[in-house]
Amino acid sequence: MSQRLEKTLVLPQVTLQLHSGTDLVLQLLIRNQLNEPVLLRPTLDDWVLNNSEILPIVSRLEPPYVYLFPEYESTCQLTVQVPDYLPSGTSLKTWLRFPGWLEDAIPIQLELLEPTETRDRTPVIHPLMVTFPPPRDSKENYLGTAEPSTAGIFGLMSGLIDLDKIPARWLIAELLTRLCQHGTNYAQTPQGNELLSQLSRTQFYRNGVYAFSSAQVPAWISSSISMANTLLAAQIGRRHLLSIWEEWLFDLAQTDIEMGNGGDRKDREDGGDGGVHSELNQGGFCSNVTTNSDKKVAKPAPTNPVSYQQSEASILNTQNPEQWFAGLILGLAQVSPRLADCFRAIATQDSTLPMIDQTIPAQASYSLTTGLPGLDGLPGRWLVVELLILLAQQGDTYSRTEAGCQLLNRLSRTRFFKNGVLAFASAQAPRWLVISQSAAAAYHSSLGVQMGQGGLLHVGEKWLWTLVANTLNIKGMDNPVSVSNAATKTFVCELGMDAQRWFVGILLGLIQVSPKMAKWVQAIADQAPPPLAPTPTSPVMFNDVLNEGGSLGR
Repeated sequence: MSQRLEKTLVLPQVTLQLHSGTDLVLQLLIRNQLNEPVLLRPTLDDWVLNNSEILPIVSRLEPPYVYLFPEYESTCQLTVQVPDYLPSGTSLKTWLRFPGWLEDAIPIQLELLEPTETRDRTPVIHPLMVTFPPPRDSKENYLGTAEPSTAGIFGLMSGLIDLDKIPARWLIAELLTRLCQHGTNYAQTPQGNELLSQLSRTQFYRNGVYAFSSAQVPAWISSSISMANTLLAAQIGRRHLLSIWEEWLFDLAQTDIEMGNGGDRKDREDGGDGGVHSELNQGGFCSNVTTNSDKKVAKPAPTNPVSYQQSEASILNTQNPEQWFAGLILGLAQVSPRLADCFRAIATQDSTLPMIDQTIPAQASYSLTTGLPGLDGLPGRWLVVELLILLAQQGDTYSRTEAGCQLLNRLSRTRFFKNGVLAFASAQAPRWLVISQSAAAAYHSSLGVQMGQGGLLHVGEKWLWTLVANTLNIKGMDNPVSVSNAATKTFVCELGMDAQRWFVGILLGLIQVSPKMAKWVQAIADQAPPPLAPTPTSPVMFNDVLNEGGSLGR
């Protein structure tokens, strides 16, 4: 994510001289050179005068929004009236923004001229061309040199904004690929091979393979990964969304966000993880006592690039639907003990049943065929917020256990922990999560989904269980992995804007599903400095002036 800060966007600038009271019409020509449709609604910030006074701005956009397919262009007019009560020589500034699609803004600066004898009310039309994505300057860096101490904050900010532009299809395809990789590795073990051998004799397994084959799921995943990697490589020079997020998390242990350029030289150069004593409370983070440590936490490669690309290529080149379905269910069994128990129960009961309902595989295939195209227009934000809240719920529960409390006690004294909380607070990640959860619930409700149900995870697990014969009674199928909207809303309201609880919950939730993440977090906790001993306080001695001789006014 922080790679997006490497080069400056080359944006147009508007500088005009106008009379007060004049209508300024920005004639926008917008071109879409992205590989996806864009929905734009340009806006203008309030006026800022040369004396730093802020005045409200009233603008009118015609048409109200612009929807562009790839390689298309369109025009719109943004009309704004210059205040008529300002004296000549006044300088006004505003900024043209494209919320959700462009972090930077186009500056517009006006200078008011001397009034004329005949007041001309003719609108001033100024043409302006904007291309998405905007070109970048290869000779300059964004805001100078990207500072490692602020990369964690800016990286999180830009990453959250990007989730409105990234289709859910890309993230789902990458998650399925990761699950399939884990499942394929698990199949090489005796336990995994035994479970796969039992499942392969069930109707559940055959129904899933038929649905994957009919809906051409392997081809859909391969094309999604290829599309995402091509655009990511062109935009930021990186591939794989999950690897970018992993890299951001690992970077938190390599620098000190709070110290920045103004910190102690040794503290910045040691490159390792320090510690923090005292609680990160609502009053701020300035009271934290940071200690240096000569220990250096090795930054793990999220995944060895060469071996990961080879593993990914071997899976993506495999268009065998049976291998994909087998890898998926074994991967799910690895990350969810509940699902693993369900699969074992299915392997025990389903293999003895005859084929009763011939419509099950056809219905499952139809659901995939009609449902997968809809993921192109669904922002990745909805899936990410659902996953993060689920991780936070699991992590919050784990933090109340004895093992979770001990791990959290050590982590709270590390620089990694402090950097994560600071990044979450500075990027307003809790606010983004609260708003996103509310918007996702409203979106699901608008589609006719019952408020008591979950989101995409609920739909995915519900589809998985449609492969099971109705005559089977599998314990655990009634407890979905997703949590109801009502319970989620209660949990989100409980955490509120507490950046520390959100970061702790998500981090501890990650170590529950990722052995690699658990090993790395444990390494950081093991190198945490010891807690600072409380400073002994000297007793304060008071003189008994009442029993002394003399006057009290002496």
